[in-house]
Amino acid sequence: MGQSLPADKTKAAMACIAAWRTGKDGKLACPVCGAPGLDITDRSARPHTEWYALNCAACGLETAIGVPLGAPVVGSSE
Repeated sequence: MGQSLPADKTKAAMACIAAWRTGKDGKLACPVCGAPGLDITDRSARPHTEWYALNCAACGLETAIGVPLGAPVVGSSE
C-alpha cells in the first residue's frame, strides 16, 4: 500500500474500522484529514490476521492496518 498511517492517527483509524464493521455510520471521516468518504476494504487472512485497507480520495491516504488474531490452540476443536 501507499504511505503509512501517522502513529497519532491509528486510534482514530481503528475507531473508523469498528464503525464500518458495525455498519452504523454512513460516510466515515478520514482519520488523517477529516473529510467524509473514507473507503475501507476488508482484506483479512482469517484466522491469522485482520487486514483493512483505508483510502481517502481527499488527502490521498492509502494504507492498511493489520490486526493479529490469536493463534489456534493445539488440541482445540476449532
